[in-house]
Amino acid sequence: MPPPTGPVLLSAPLPAAAMQRLAAADVTVIVLDEPTQAALLAALPGAAAVVLVGERPALDRAAIAAAPRLRLACRNGAGFDNFDVAALSARGIPLVTTGDANADAVAEHAIHLLLSVARRGPVHDREVRAGRWSRARGAVELRDKTAAVVGWGRIGRRIGRLADAFGMRVLPVDPAHPDGPGLDAALRQADAVILALALTPATHHLIDAARLAQMKPSAILVNVARGAVVDQTALAAALAAGRLAGAGLDVLEQEPPDPADPLLALDRVVLSPHVAASCPEAVERVALACAEAVVRGLAGDFAALSVVNPEVLGRRA
Repeated sequence: MPPPTGPVLLSAPLPAAAMQRLAAADVTVIVLDEPTQAALLAALPGAAAVVLVGERPALDRAAIAAAPRLRLACRNGAGFDNFDVAALSARGIPLVTTGDANADAVAEHAIHLLLSVARRGPVHDREVRAGRWSRARGAVELRDKTAAVVGWGRIGRRIGRLADAFGMRVLPVDPAHPDGPGLDAALRQADAVILALALTPATHHLIDAARLAQMKPSAILVNVARGAVVDQTALAAALAAGRLAGAGLDVLEQEPPDPADPLLALDRVVLSPHVAASCPEAVERVALACAEAVVRGLAGDFAALSVVNPEVLGRRA
């Protein structure tokens, strides 16, 4: 593959330290005025690399076709569902992510959501603020409970360690972890199901009505993956009918949600606005990892990078 020519296109600015790293490496940067699909398509023809900072816009097949000079794609984060990996691979273009740079922050948020539901934190807070000093029961202790962590990657393993610290029995659920139980068996055993897997066509609505029906009525579902991993209509129905104890959701199928979304009206649901990785320390760490990945990737040095489609590296060689 010839040396890359052209600028690096960012869908949004990175924090100052990351921008300085790119400047120090004499990387020419163009930042979109707004992170829209139309703006991305208009700027792509001359780009040697593209960095998507958020979940939108998407580097889909049409966008990749509009970028004849593209040599590198990078996601400022761990999730890459807004990239067409097959189309990138067909062109021999590596897709790199920032690996485990935000894994601790996301894992901590997953446990925060689990505790918030299990100990009814937001409900108690609202009650006290409203002048009610109700000490009604309903909290759940995590010790000796079973947590199924679906997706045993960088984030999932950290979630597992934190859950273990609370005295929970941890079930890793992942095709790459053959010693763990299958998903259906884990759902039947789990007191908490924590989703930390990538969104792909195979995992879209992985947790649907049938799988929710396998879970204990006392179980809690936590999602720090992507909203579409869960069938939210089925989840709302299960919660409203008392077939599930609660849910902690950092991600939704529609972000922000429709005000009429039934999940918003349920006390046993704790929501956050896709902020699991948004701690300032993690944001800067991710951005610096992203800048480093761009610099190294453009130089052809992928040895220390998290490459989603490593099979293209052999073709590049």
